[in-house]
Formats: sequence, structure tokens, C-alpha cells
Amino acid sequence: MDETHATAPTGEDLPAGRLGIDILGPVTGRRGARRLDLGEPRQQAVLCVLAINAGQVVTKDRLIDGVWGESPPKTAGQSVYTYVSGLRRALDPGRDPRGPSEVLVSVSGGYSLRLAPERVDALLFERRLDQAGKAHAEKAYETSMRLLDGAAELWRGTCLSGVPGPFAEFERHRLGGLRLTALELHADLLLLLGRPQEAAARLVLLTSEHPLRERLRELYMIALYRCDRRAEALRVYRETRRLLMEESGAQPHESLRRCHELILRADPLLGPPSAPLPSPGPSPDPEPDARERRFPDSRRRTAVRTKVARQLPRDPVDFVGRAEELARLEALLSPRDGTPPHHVVAITGAPGSGKSTLAVRAAHLVRDRFPGGQLYVNLRGATPGMRRLRPIEVLGRFLRDLGTPPHAVPADVDEAAALWRGELDGREILVVLDDAADLAQIRPLLSVPMGNAILTTSRESFTLLDDCARVPISGMRRAESSAMLTKLIGAERAAEDPRATTRLIDLCGDLPLAVGIAGARLANRPRWNVADLVSRLEDERGRLRELSAGDLAVRSSLAVSYEMLAGSDHHLDRTAARALRALGVLRTADVTAHLVGALLDVPVETAEHAMERLVDAHLSEMDKPGRYRLHDLVRLFAKERVTHEETEGERDAALDRALSLYLRTTLLAVKLCGYPRTVPTDLELGAGLLPLGSGRQARDWLDREQANLVSAASQAMGAPGERIARLGAALAFALFWHLQHAGLPARLQSLNRRALSVGRRLNDHRIEANAHNHLGSALNMVGRLEEAQNHIRRQLVLSRRLSDLHGEQKALGSLATNYLELGRYEKALRCGEAQRKVTMQAGHVSGEHFALTMIGSAYHGMRRTGQALAVLEEALSRCRRDGNRYQETSVHEKLGRLHLDRGDPESARSSFEDGLGCARAVKLKVAEPYLLLGLARSSRLLGETDRAAAYLELSLSTARAVGNPVVERLTEEEATILTASATPVTACRARP
Repeated sequence: MDETHATAPTGEDLPAGRLGIDILGPVTGRRGARRLDLGEPRQQAVLCVLAINAGQVVTKDRLIDGVWGESPPKTAGQSVYTYVSGLRRALDPGRDPRGPSEVLVSVSGGYSLRLAPERVDALLFERRLDQAGKAHAEKAYETSMRLLDGAAELWRGTCLSGVPGPFAEFERHRLGGLRLTALELHADLLLLLGRPQEAAARLVLLTSEHPLRERLRELYMIALYRCDRRAEALRVYRETRRLLMEESGAQPHESLRRCHELILRADPLLGPPSAPLPSPGPSPDPEPDARERRFPDSRRRTAVRTKVARQLPRDPVDFVGRAEELARLEALLSPRDGTPPHHVVAITGAPGSGKSTLAVRAAHLVRDRFPGGQLYVNLRGATPGMRRLRPIEVLGRFLRDLGTPPHAVPADVDEAAALWRGELDGREILVVLDDAADLAQIRPLLSVPMGNAILTTSRESFTLLDDCARVPISGMRRAESSAMLTKLIGAERAAEDPRATTRLIDLCGDLPLAVGIAGARLANRPRWNVADLVSRLEDERGRLRELSAGDLAVRSSLAVSYEMLAGSDHHLDRTAARALRALGVLRTADVTAHLVGALLDVPVETAEHAMERLVDAHLSEMDKPGRYRLHDLVRLFAKERVTHEETEGERDAALDRALSLYLRTTLLAVKLCGYPRTVPTDLELGAGLLPLGSGRQARDWLDREQANLVSAASQAMGAPGERIARLGAALAFALFWHLQHAGLPARLQSLNRRALSVGRRLNDHRIEANAHNHLGSALNMVGRLEEAQNHIRRQLVLSRRLSDLHGEQKALGSLATNYLELGRYEKALRCGEAQRKVTMQAGHVSGEHFALTMIGSAYHGMRRTGQALAVLEEALSRCRRDGNRYQETSVHEKLGRLHLDRGDPESARSSFEDGLGCARAVKLKVAEPYLLLGLARSSRLLGETDRAAAYLELSLSTARAVGNPVVERLTEEEATILTASATPVTACRARP
């Protein structure tokens, strides 16, 4: 960015110093006069998301969405990490390679580009355009012109040129629209400054580039008229009308038609102005004759329309947050290009999400756009204990407010609606219909003449309402919730215990109603600390009770929506209410229609329709197609309802069906993935089963459902009933190989400690033995070897007592692994040989593969290199013969280590590369850090230090992702060796 771009000194105070990012053209970066290499297009796409949000936190998920959209590759998270590392090197090349970046910093959940907004040309452009608009409004036309000229200089071509991804596409469209707005404002200024010839010369090009942009056409007509080219101005109107009819079948908007009429009459209003030209928006308090000229077709009504309603509730001046939603509402209700407002705008959202407050705030922001007045009514669609208003009641109230005598208000809805439309004609009125129960309650009021607007709020989605602009809202952003709470209780009190304040917002689920109630309770109890309220809310059983203040309560707000469904005459509504209750049975992050069908014991199609109805009622959310989730407080409400309305037997039966579906599908998925043999179950399971047809589908399903499966298993193992607890333990055991291969030892430990408790409670030694084995494996993964050995030895004893050959060979294999890590190679060899003997007796092929790998690794540790090589090559041959790619991955890694010790880095690299290919093919995430570390060592020994540094970076990031402190330590040791043998610039790449 040129140094002239920066108009304020704030950027010099940031670590970025003289760094600048230009995106109004090809994406470029500069530090002073030096141009920066910003890398490949997707890396530039990541930078653009960060730059547009300079100084703010951008989550990794938001970066992934911005670059890849709704279907990112599975490597997207790792790619973002790589791109961020590349950007750090590009933007801050002189930083300490072992210190954190001060330009592109890592924060909780994402990244932040520490760059002042004026150092990003797009943000500087927006600021100058905003300043120019304010100067224009204040009649400082020369100042406005200078600011617009400065803004125009920042453009160098198509913005974000060559940058891929939905974020870049959206910004190209948005910034392109702002550029057009700037050009329109510039042309308007030329006319205001008495330079119509210059305006016409500019506008002839702009209208040819944007032939359907009516505001440009209107300005061009005025400029031609001022240049005494009246016939050409009229020809422009005819051409515009023809184009609009051909393209969209629509007539020109009222503003352009009005301009055409004024030109036809040679109206003095279009002469050289001494004040701003009449625009599509209202001028302040126009004189009656001027008003008639602006609305010539409404003159006959002007004399009788003397009453102007100003009914909006008080402006919530302490309103915080919802900046994006407010901007969209302003754009819909008061378009910057002067076009008429959108005639129906609906704010939809969950109970307690702040719809009404947002609507009132937005209405006050645009009230000057509606000189005819503002009407307001609370329809009481979801007010506890109060009857909702009927359409005829609302129409009658509004007609009287507009001056219709009470005796002249029709009793028939259709007649009243017709009179309503007639009364609004030519008025420019904003009508706020707050808290609509459903579409039927407001439909008669919606067909309003152009220039008027309806703003409504509802818990329903209004998806079936034609030409309705919907502004859906959900929970507030974290910063908005924090600001709201701080306003209510004071900054000093909020800052006394930041951890408690953060936890309070978490417990409120960023729901405005809940945050407001919590703030009100604290404000009314000055002796309470924030932590006092937090301790009350931590108990789920009383959280909804605590979230009440006066006549405000989260529970009653949710109850209205629920009862409208439960008491409905429509079967689908009642099924949706049942579905909401059923979701209180199972504690998972989200659900699919298959799972809801199992909970309700209904077909999948019925369950899907019920969940879609909950989404429309804003009692459920759908982040991705087919996946539904409840807000935390809605979940607690659902749990209360199912407890109060259904018996314990009914709840257990629903949970049993859901767990059976999960367990049967998990067992099928594990089989399709080709994982080693899982612990068998003798439990009778229900008929539910998801249709998985391939290993890829199975792995994808396990990845998607992993968190839910772990949560369901944990919940079940904590249940008092024996069958539910056994289902939970069986599900935990079925997940073992998937979690181990994904490198998730913490989840393995948590699940199997619960399973061990179940086994002891039920006096089931088989459950105990398997839990001990899985715990030992998980502890081995994180280097807690002595603790792991205790569990494995206990499993070995139990397996032999049960005559369980499969369990015995697993225990021996786990002990062999443990002894290898401890460096006790003779014991590892004995365990490996014993395991092989048992596996051959039991006919367990994959167990024999594992035993051979352990034997070969033990020989390696004992420096019996020839024997080690022979056994490992035999293990590799058998794995390939039997299609065991999981164990083949391990054999390649062991062979790679052996080749390194034999002084053959070339063969080692080949083994590690083959192993990495296997690991990635079968998604054996736990093996990747070891293989990447081996590739780093091989590359270093071959003199390829840059490649070694890149492998180390990947090894360390992958080890951290799977929670493997052993490989983290080994990788850092290898980085030290590499640093000592490489140049400083190359060595620094070993750090992530």
C-alpha cells in the first residue's frame, strides 16, 4: 500500500509498523517500499479474510468457510495452519523465529491480523466513502468531493483479482457495490456544484457499464436536462423502461418515474440547485407544494391526511451488538441508492433472541426515511397468559390511528384490508408488527403500496411468504454478550473476576434474554459477586429457575413456543413437540433425522418433517443440512418437559432405541473400515441401522458422529439401569480402534474409566478386562508407561481367568508395546512371541501381524539387526497379503527406523513415505507424527534441510492435534539438531 494511503498515525503504533495490504485490485502487500510475496491464491484468500477483519479475531472455521465454502476438504484445517505460517513469514520476515508473531497472532479459536484499518485499502476506502456521505449530508460538497477522489484513487482494477473462495466472491460483489455508490455520489456532487457537463460525460460511460442501475440513469437524465438536452434525457428514460421490461418484466421504480414527470413538465425543481436535489428519500419537512410535486398522484389525499402517527416504543439507547443485522435492516428499509424500501422485512429467531429490541432499534434508525409516520403494535403472538390479537383488531386500530372515524372502519377483514391499502397510498409509513404468532395473523396487512414498509418479528421463519426479506438472528456474538452484561452490571464489577464473567455468558448461551436476566439479577443484588450467580447456574437442574427476573423468564418464553406446538390441531406440530421432548433424553451435540426417528420410534421421513418444523419455530437450529441441534437452554427445557410428561420407562425405551441404532451402525462402520476385531456384544439390539455401503462412507460417518457417539456412550454408562449401562460400555468398546487410530487418547481414557466402573458395578469381569486393555493402550499413547502396565497386567489376569484367547493376545501385544517404549527389549520379545503363539492358536490373523511387528522391533532394540530386518519384512509381506493396511503402516515406520540406524537414509525415507501413504489412506492419524518425524530425520541426513524443516513443522502440528507429547518432545529435539546444522533462515521453518 502506498504511504499516502495512511491518513492517521494509529497504524504506526502497531507491531505491523509500515505494513499495508491492498485488495482493491490484485492482492498485494508492502512494508514501506518493499513488495511482499503473499504466496499462492488460497493463501491470499486467507489473508483477505484477515485483512477485511483487521484487528478482530477470525476463527479457523470462518477462514475455512471463507476459502472453501460449505464443502471444504478434510485437510482444510491443516491447510489454514500452513497458509498462516506462510503469511507470518511473508508479513514479518524479520521476527525472532522462536518467538510468537506480533503481526498475525494466534488467539483462542483463531487468528488476528494486528493491522490498523487504514493500512488496508478496502477499509480505508469504506471510511472515506462514509466521511464523504456525511460531508454531503452537511452540505460540505467540496470536502465530500475531495474525500471521494481520495477513495477512487485506491482502486487498481477488479478487487481481489484472482483470489478464490466464497468470501472473496462476496467481497468483490460488496465492494463493487460500494464503488458504484461512490460513483453515484460523485455524480450527484458534480450536479450540486454546477458541473452538469462533467457529470454527463462520466455518467454516459457508467450507464453503459451498468444499464439497469436506476439511480445512475436518474442522475444521467438530470445531467442531460441541465445541459439543455431534454430530448436525450427523455430518450434515456424510454430506453431504461424498455431494458427493465425485457430483463425483469418490471416498471421503473417510483423515483425514476417521478424524475421523468418533472422533466416532461420542465419543473423548476430540476433547475440549477441552490440546495441538494430531491432524492428518492424524503427531504426534511417539505412544503406542501413541493410535497405535491414529489408525489403528484397523491395530491387529492393530501388535504385530508393531517394525522401523523409516531408510535414507536422508546429507542433502546443502551442497545449493543447486532451490527451486521442492523446494517442489513437499514439497507432494506432505507436503501442508500434512494430506491424504495423493501415492502416486508421479517426478523425471525428463537425465543429470547432479542427480536423485538432489534426491530425497535432498527425502526428508530430509519424513522426519518418514513415522514408519513411509524405505526407499532405488539401482536402478543407469544406473550404468556395473553390472547393474541386478531387481524381485524390490528387493522381497526391502525385505520383509526390514521384518521379513519371509528364508525367507518369495516368489520370485514377483506374490506378493512382494502381501506388500509388505500390509506397508506402515498404516505411513506413504517409499520412495525411485533411478535407475530404466524403468517395468518399478519397476512391481511402485508400488501402495502410502494414507499411504505412492514417490519415484523416472529418466532416462525415465514419461509412461505413471497418477496419477504428475512433477517434471521440467533445468539449474540461473545463480544456482544460481554458488552451487554457490562452495561447492566458495570465495567468494574464485570472485570473483578473475568473467568466468572466469561462462564456466566457461557451458561446463558449468548441468548440476549438470558444475559439480560442475569445482568438484572446482579444489578439488583449489589452484594453478589458474579461467581455467586455462576455457582447457582452451574446446576443444570435449577438453571432455568434461576434465569428469571420479575415477569421475565427464559422458561416461560420457551414454554409459549412449545405449548403452541403441543396444543396445535396439526399432527405435525404435535409430533414436533414430541421430538423436542425426546431430544431431552439424549445428550449429544446434534442429531440427525435417523436418530430422532429412533427416539420417537417413527419413520425417518416423519422425524425429518418434525425437526424441520422445530427449525421453522426456531426451537432447533440447523447448521448443516440434515443436522439439527438445540440451544443449551432449549435442551434444558426439553429435559424438563420429558421428565414431567413421560414415564421413566418411556424415557429408557427411547434411549435404548437410540443407543441400539448408534451401536449397530458403529459395529457395521468398524467392519467396513477394516479395523481389527472389536469386542463382541451379546446384547439384543433394535432394528435401526444407518445405510452405510463402503469403507469411505463408514469412516466419514464415524468422523461426523464421533463426538456424539462418545457423549452417548458416556451418558449411558452413567445411567442406573443395567441394560443402558451395558449398551454404553459396548458402544465405548466398539469405538476403540477408531479413537486410537485418530489419535485421541484423552477420549479413550475417559470412556474406558467409565466402562471400568460399569464392569465393577455389574461384577462383569469381561467388561473390566476390556476396559483395562483399552486404558492401558491409551496411557501407552501418552507415555504414562508404568500406569499403563498396571492396567494391562490386570487385563491379562482376567482374560486368562475367562479363557479369553482374544483378550489374552491383546494384553500380550499391549505389554510388548509397553516394554518397547521402556527399552526392555528382552521382555518385549518374550511378550511378542507369546502373543504370536496365542494368535496362531486362536486363528487371529491381524494379531499375528502385530506380534511379528513387536518381535522385529524387539530384535532391533537388542541390536540384532539382521533378525529384525527379516522379521519385519515377513510382517510386511503378511500384512500386504492379508490387506491389513493399518498394521502395514506400523511395519513401514519400524522398518524406517531400522534403516536409519543401519545408515541408509534413502531406504528409510522410502519406508516412511510408504507408511505415510498407508496412514493417510486409512486415516490412521495417530501414526502420522511418527512417520513425518522419520521423514524429517531422513531428509536431514540426506542434506535436504528445507524439506526436513517442513516435515518437522507438520510432525509437530500433527502431534499436537492428536495429543502426543512423546512425539512433540522428539520433534523438538530433532529441530534443535536441524537448527545447529542449517542456516538461521532455513532452521526457523522447523517451528510451526
